Amino acid sequence: MTVSLSPDLVAGFPFPFPEDRYRYSTNVEPAGEPVVTAGGGWGAAVVDIDSEYRHELAERAAVLAADPTRHAVLPHMAPAAWDAMLTLMRALSAAYPDTMHLTSTGTDTWHWRNDLLDVEQTFRYGDSTTLPEEPLRYIASQVQEDIAVLDQRCDTLFVDAGVITFAADWSFGFDVGMSFLEIHGPVPRVRKMGVITRAHEFLKRLQPHKPYRRTNWTMTIGRRLDVSTEGYPEWGPDREMIGHVDDAEFGRLVHLRVEVQHLIRLPDSGALMFLIRTYMLPLEQLATVEAWRLRAAEVFDELPSDMADYKGVIKYKERAAAWLRAAAPEPGPGMPIWPTTPPAVDTTGAAFLVVGIGEDAQTGHVSRLWVGAAEAAGPTRLLVLDSLSEETDLAVLLDALDDARTGTRILVTGGQYDVMMALALAREAGATDAELSAFVTHTRDLPMYCAHCRDTFRVEAAPGSVVECPGCVRILEIHAHHSAVRGSFLASAAEVGSERS
Repeated sequence: MTVSLSPDLVAGFPFPFPEDRYRYSTNVEPAGEPVVTAGGGWGAAVVDIDSEYRHELAERAAVLAADPTRHAVLPHMAPAAWDAMLTLMRALSAAYPDTMHLTSTGTDTWHWRNDLLDVEQTFRYGDSTTLPEEPLRYIASQVQEDIAVLDQRCDTLFVDAGVITFAADWSFGFDVGMSFLEIHGPVPRVRKMGVITRAHEFLKRLQPHKPYRRTNWTMTIGRRLDVSTEGYPEWGPDREMIGHVDDAEFGRLVHLRVEVQHLIRLPDSGALMFLIRTYMLPLEQLATVEAWRLRAAEVFDELPSDMADYKGVIKYKERAAAWLRAAAPEPGPGMPIWPTTPPAVDTTGAAFLVVGIGEDAQTGHVSRLWVGAAEAAGPTRLLVLDSLSEETDLAVLLDALDDARTGTRILVTGGQYDVMMALALAREAGATDAELSAFVTHTRDLPMYCAHCRDTFRVEAAPGSVVECPGCVRILEIHAHHSAVRGSFLASAAEVGSERS
C-alpha cells in the first residue's frame, strides 16, 4: 500500500538539488519569485498554506503543550515579536486574500480574521492585553512555518526569540540566547569553507522589504515533523529500524525533508526573522517525477561521509540511491525505449560517424568504445559537441550529416535531449533506422514541442511534468507521447488544477 498524499504536496514540493552533487553553500536568492520544477512549482509567497495546514498546526499545538521550551521570547525581544506577528499577518493577507484579512481600524489598532481557522481578533499593536497569548505564539498557531527571531547587537546576530516545533535534529530550547556563529559551530566543513561567516555577514546587511530565501535538506523516517534533539529517544531508533525493512516499506518510510528558509529584516524593530517551512516527500512519491528520481540518486550516492553523518543519513543514504535507481519506470506506449548498455557497432557499415554530446563522463567512455570498434572496420569520424541547443554545435552536426553517404553508420550518445534531436536530424538528412544507433547517458532533460507556440525547447523535466513554456510562457503538461521524426515530446496547456499557484 502506497502513501496517500494530496497532489498539491507533490506539485508544490521544493526539490532542493540544482545539480548532481551537494555541498554546503549560502544558496540565497531573492524571495517571492516562483520556481518551476519538474513536478510543478513553488515559491510565489513568503508564507505557504497547503493541504496539511490544519494537521500541522494541530501537531505544533501538541508539541508546545508537551514541551513549552519550544517557545521563547527573551524580555528585550517583545517589540520584535509584535513586529514579526504583524509582518506575517500582512504576508498572509497578501498571499491569500480570500481567506486571510488584516484591516487597520485606527492608530495602532488592527482587525485580523483567519477564515480557515475561524479566528477573529481586534488588537492594539504592542498592547499584550489585546491578544489571547504572546504575539509570536499567537501567529505561530496560524502558519505552518517555524519562526526564529534574531537580535543584532555588537555586530553579531543572536537567536533570542522563536517558536520552533519542527526542528531537524537541533534544540531550540538549548540554543536560545546563543549567537548565530555558535549555533552553527558543529556543522562539518562550514567554518573551513567560510560558509557560515559569509552567511552571517550577508544576514547583517539584509534590508526591510527585501526578503531572501534558501533551501536546506535532510532525510527522515516517516512523516514526523518534530525530529528535535529533545525527541531523539522517540525517533532515533528509526535509523536502525529502516535497515531491516523490505524495499517497498523502505520507499514508503524514507522521506526527503526540505526546509525553505525565508530571511526577513523586520521593518519596525530591525530584528531578523527566519521562517523555516518543512516539506516532506517519501521516496516512492519522489520517484514518480523522473528528473527528481535521477538527480536525488546521484546526490545521495555522491554525498561525502562526514556530511551524511551530520545529516544522520549515513546508514541508509546508499540504499536510498540504489532504491531510486531501481525505481526507473517501465517504458509505456508513446515512450522511447533506450538500451541499458551501449549497442555494438554494426561493422558492416561503409563508414562510421560517432557523435558524443555533452560533458558527461559516460558520454566520453561510450564514444571511445565505439570509435575503437569502428576504426577497425572502416573510415571513422568522431564529433565531440557540447550541446545541440548551441547553434555552432548544431551547424557542425548538420555539416557532418550532409557529408555522410549511404551505408554510413551513425552512432549518437549523450543526454536524452541531444540524442533525440541528433537522431531526428539524421533521419531528416536521409538516414534509415538501420543506420542509426544511440545510447542515452541520462534522461534529466528532453526536447519539448509546445503545441501552442509550435517550437521545440530543451527542458529539465520528464513526461507527466508541468512546466512553463520558455516561448509562450503557458503552463504546459508534457505528454508521454514522442515523435521520432520530430525528435521531441508533445506538450500542451495543463489543466487548471495543474497550474502552479
